Amino acid sequence: METNNPEEEKKLDGIKELLDMEVPEPQNPVVVVRKPKKKKRGKGKRKEYEVQVIPATKGVVPPGETAPVKRVAAYCRVSTDEEAQATSFELQVQHYTEYIGAHESWVLAGIYADEGISGTQVKHREQFQKMIEDCEAGSIDMIITKSISRFARNTVDCLTTIRKLKALKNPVEIYFEKERLSSLDEKTDMVLNLMASIAQEESRSISANIRWAIRNRMKNGTQKVITAALLGYDTDEDGNMVIISQEAEIVRTIYKSFVQGVHPSLIAIRLNGLGLKTVFGNNWSSGSVKNILRNEKYCGDVLMQKTITIDYLSHASKVNEGEAEQYYIPDHHDPIVSREIWEKAQKLLDKQSWHKWKRREQQRLLPVRSGLLQGFVSINAEWRSVSLTRLVNACSKCTPQPSDAEKQRNQQEYKTEESEENMMAELSILEGFEVVELEQSKGDSVMTLTTSNLKFNKATAVELGYPAHVVMYVNAATKQVAIRPCKENAKNAVAFSKDEKKQTYAVVLKIPALLTAVRKLADAEEGGPAISFSGELYPNERVIIFDLTQGKPAKTRGRRKKDAKNKSDAEGEAVKFDPEPDK
Repeated sequence: METNNPEEEKKLDGIKELLDMEVPEPQNPVVVVRKPKKKKRGKGKRKEYEVQVIPATKGVVPPGETAPVKRVAAYCRVSTDEEAQATSFELQVQHYTEYIGAHESWVLAGIYADEGISGTQVKHREQFQKMIEDCEAGSIDMIITKSISRFARNTVDCLTTIRKLKALKNPVEIYFEKERLSSLDEKTDMVLNLMASIAQEESRSISANIRWAIRNRMKNGTQKVITAALLGYDTDEDGNMVIISQEAEIVRTIYKSFVQGVHPSLIAIRLNGLGLKTVFGNNWSSGSVKNILRNEKYCGDVLMQKTITIDYLSHASKVNEGEAEQYYIPDHHDPIVSREIWEKAQKLLDKQSWHKWKRREQQRLLPVRSGLLQGFVSINAEWRSVSLTRLVNACSKCTPQPSDAEKQRNQQEYKTEESEENMMAELSILEGFEVVELEQSKGDSVMTLTTSNLKFNKATAVELGYPAHVVMYVNAATKQVAIRPCKENAKNAVAFSKDEKKQTYAVVLKIPALLTAVRKLADAEEGGPAISFSGELYPNERVIIFDLTQGKPAKTRGRRKKDAKNKSDAEGEAVKFDPEPDK
């Protein structure tokens, strides 16, 4: 076979070489057919061996010797905190103390007892967990317990624990008194599995019976309301709900604030600021406030079976969304808030619009109580709006601004200080030096109100010393705006100026609440022309105050030049295209 492909010809040559190779002769004879196996006709003779038995030594006490001391622990558990169960708990502890002490070769390794804990979950039993840890540490050789149901009602937990202790380097035995079973006895494995399953089924049956009894009490209206986690209420000896006056005031404050328009998150901030805690001793949050607002018990009613248990072993629960019946009892106890306020709060909570409330829109207006800015209210840059009525009321609570005479005296003191500074230049040490005039803004501070912002000229930054942050104040009673430098972390601080070398233009602030207040106090029309207000500097206080009653039309130099240019261009075009030019 010939081919034009060199690679294919090379492969064919290699195959021919393999076929032409001589096969080596086998060293052993070749068998043509497999030899059939012979059937055994009878028992063959087996070789007998002499076997030497070595007796076990571990865990076996030789004759005449004393058995080693066994460290024995006991585990007790009761599932409730009731008085009868507490007595049973004490009796179990006493019983095992005496029982272990009665054996000469036993020594008490400890009594582990969980009181008031369910047996369906191991993870919630602290003493049980500690006992297992001591077993793994080699401190316990044997555990005695009353029954499998006392040890664990969960089949998986019970068998897992037994196998874990059995697999230790030094296996730990568990002895169940009622069933008379030992975990180290191999014959009892099947019985232990069966008994553990029976214990779990018993737990399920008990859980079902308890739920049935609770539902019947709910239907009859005799089910007690648990008040341990209910702020404002407690339970008396007869099981009736009674009001706790101090806690009830917190509840009333929450409802009153909410129906007045205060966001739950801001209510929580205020409560935390007053040092008040929840019923669990935690700080307030928006969620905890909303839980108070949603609870019908505060208007005197009770809704039972809000949640249901979905797993009797893990005790996991969920909100009852119709899976089980609910029971509503109106006028069950004395209310903390009126039904009208409670229903109003529910309507607000049901509305989607309340989610859009902003904390910053609900701030309290706190005027300055003393000093040059007495009666002024600081404005937060994040506030979206401000009520003029609230602003006037807040500012009117304090004494008005200083009189004109006091203002004149402050200005005179400022001029005196300036003259003293100028006199220092005449000192002999400065003879021969020339006075260098620095290029600074020569105009006074000016605030300009536009349709979209407040603009402060560079002179404002110069007079205040180029502050990085300022606080803006409004006095609605005297119709004034004030500006004062502050630190970055000060309350209601607003970013203002850059440093001296970089601040070469006016400062523009876009504070919606301040813009609205200035426009209302200055009687400026919405969308009207820009208005300028001259500022008065108080150097001792580092404050500039603008009088909103002395507004003037803002200077528009650039706009006038542009308008004049446009007018000139229009006239030129008219001359250029005049159909009848002058001859």
